[in-house]
Amino acid sequence: MTTIAYLTSDLIFQSRVASLVSALGKRLVADRVPDKLIEKLTGVSDVQLAIVDLSLGLADLASVIASIRECCPQAITVAYGPHVHEARLQQALEVGFDQVMARGQFDRQMHSLIATEASDA
Repeated sequence: MTTIAYLTSDLIFQSRVASLVSALGKRLVADRVPDKLIEKLTGVSDVQLAIVDLSLGLADLASVIASIRECCPQAITVAYGPHVHEARLQQALEVGFDQVMARGQFDRQMHSLIATEASDA
């Protein structure tokens, strides 16, 4: 089974993603604290997609992406946040996220993103 990692504190969005992930026959591992998410993912070898909600206001995006890459080297990494936070979105690109998008874009593309980027190998 494919696992999707999700770093967010938005329970409504998390619920929507969880429903979609379940409907697609995948598993969601979520948390609002980067270290706790990585701890939950320790030993999980099938993480294909890691999604980070930039609204969390994470102080060090570079260390977050480094931890994800170390834990889940095969995962596609996606960061999203409010479109008005252009500098934050740019920073996510600069530290190495594979895809960066505005929250509305993520909302519109969530299904296809999870269905295609987290396909079972």
